[in-house]
Amino acid sequence: MFSKYVSVDGVAINYFHTGRSTLPEVTPALDRGELLLFLHGAGSNAHTWHRQLAYSEQQHSAVAVDLPGHGRSGSTEGLPDLDAHVRFTAAFADALALRPLVLIGRALGGAVAIAFALAYPARVRALVLVATPPVFEVPQASLDIWHDVMRGRATQPFSTDLFSPQADMAVMRECFMEQIKTDPRVRYTDMLACKGLDFTARLAGLRLPTLVITGRDDRFAPPEKAGDLQRRIAGAQLAVIDSAGHMLTSEQPDAFNQSLGAFVEGLPR
Repeated sequence: MFSKYVSVDGVAINYFHTGRSTLPEVTPALDRGELLLFLHGAGSNAHTWHRQLAYSEQQHSAVAVDLPGHGRSGSTEGLPDLDAHVRFTAAFADALALRPLVLIGRALGGAVAIAFALAYPARVRALVLVATPPVFEVPQASLDIWHDVMRGRATQPFSTDLFSPQADMAVMRECFMEQIKTDPRVRYTDMLACKGLDFTARLAGLRLPTLVITGRDDRFAPPEKAGDLQRRIAGAQLAVIDSAGHMLTSEQPDAFNQSLGAFVEGLPR
């Protein structure tokens, strides 16, 4: 898995990609199979998709992007709202001249995927909505905690509630090490961008092949909420991964990848 930078609105944006590496400022060839674009969740980064890129490159092309302020990307600020995320995603796709995408997003990334597909349906081949509920409920207590962290008045919390009770401690440790790569101010901005998002009135407007996938033990997007999302999108499929929580792509990568691969292979050519 290689990484490169591209300038988007004057910000150096890091992305990981499959296939061969290229010289600086030369876009890598992304012409194999379907083109998958992975969007990470709040306070996260593109490297959390590394198992999915390794799996996808067997048959397809894949890109995972660090949103501004996340991972290796530039800026000290996160994007303020969902519209800004959609504009960024369009500008990033333009900068790399990306062909129509299979858009894969987790939580905040799933919200961006939905909004992008509604705004630019011709640019999207299909959607994979990971750990994404139709309504985002961000507890005020969580916002208060991260507001204190942001101001240096508390240490970063790390909740095992994000995981299945069966999760391996090594996986939890890995996810925590990824979490601390993002400035708490950026995570707090992400959480504010998520707060109150409600897609229930807009989902009927989606006319794309869609896979909704969540962990059996996810508390943010439990199976009943993921099922509600799936039922509101015409023809959408639902996959529930056992022994997995909100971090299902790290907790059960093989099961996740198999569901993703089967869905992508079944897309109409």
